[in-house]
Amino acid sequence: MRRGRKRFEVMKLEIKIGDSFIKTENPGTVWVVRKFVDYPELPRHVELKPEGDINRKITLSVSALMDRNLLQRVEKH
Repeated sequence: MRRGRKRFEVMKLEIKIGDSFIKTENPGTVWVVRKFVDYPELPRHVELKPEGDINRKITLSVSALMDRNLLQRVEKH
């Protein structure tokens, strides 16, 4: 069990400012990690903004960001 948790911790560290993701239900928008957000007594979150749109943003927990059922990492073009 520890091995699985340790693997998750390593995965969290792989997220960097500038990483890009698409939502699985809406792959037409590329969301870019803009900053990390720390809320008291909550897991770490990230703020994402869509490429080319400075007025929209979403905040997700790191665990939600790593859930491949919700988002997929994409390479920058």
